[in-house]
Amino acid sequence: MRSRGRRIAVVTDDAAALPPAWRRAAVRAGGPEVIGMPVAIDGHPVPGADGEHDGVPPALLLALAEGRPVTTSRPSPGRFQAVYRRLQDAGYEGIVSVHLSGELSGTVDSARLASRAVDVPVTVVDSRTVAMAQGFGVQTAWHAAGAGAGPEEVAAAARDGARDDPLLLWVPSLETLRRGGRIAPGPAVLGAVLRIESLLTVDGGRLRAVERPRTPARARARFSALVGEALAASAHAHPVLVVHHLGDEDGARQLGAAVVRAHRPDAVLVVSPLPPVLAAHAGLGARAAVVQGPAARPGSRPVRGRR
Repeated sequence: MRSRGRRIAVVTDDAAALPPAWRRAAVRAGGPEVIGMPVAIDGHPVPGADGEHDGVPPALLLALAEGRPVTTSRPSPGRFQAVYRRLQDAGYEGIVSVHLSGELSGTVDSARLASRAVDVPVTVVDSRTVAMAQGFGVQTAWHAAGAGAGPEEVAAAARDGARDDPLLLWVPSLETLRRGGRIAPGPAVLGAVLRIESLLTVDGGRLRAVERPRTPARARARFSALVGEALAASAHAHPVLVVHHLGDEDGARQLGAAVVRAHRPDAVLVVSPLPPVLAAHAGLGARAAVVQGPAARPGSRPVRGRR
């Protein structure tokens, strides 16, 4: 049976990196549905990397540390169909399916294929972003659906909620992104040779370079400064700063708390793990920060790579 007062169901993928506490609370209220994106090591599926668990499985962390082949794939249309049909049988009048950028994954294509195979109307939203920037869109859509909004309003809420949330990704090495095909080999090889860290953002749905600091200390300083600028510029009365981490919750909390103290003491800090699908591409030591917008995005230039 569908949740009381909700006509429209919300579906997303685990690249939205929803904070575990919020996700558990939402699940108790009936959703949103989160579809896990498959992760494999040496071609074998990783247990616990199915979107149903919090954090990154130890096997995945070990594989990343050893430099073993880690791959991800889009959920199959059949998996989407099964979820959509279950929601249809539960009595929902429509579904809004909100997913990571189509420039980074074919997940939206799987969702669109599945939408044609079910009787319930499905609106597929390409968030044009990832991590909690996508997650804010999912949250906004979920709250709109809870208020009784129709499918067009819920989809619009998803787009609006994801559009203006600045995202900054700090990766110590571009090699994992290169192996996953998210950037071209040239910049990754150069970064490895020169030991240059990278600050990236998602702009227009694609990964774009912001800066390439030469040392970890410089990268941390610039990461904190750029996130602080975006936080200070947020138009929200009490903006949310989400700091994503990969196995370093304490370090992420300390970094986020320092940014809040220095730039926006009224902000709300949320610390959330990167999901396995993002950890597989970002690599060990990666951090990401998302500021609840609207706010100015970091200056950027493109990092070329395939979809």
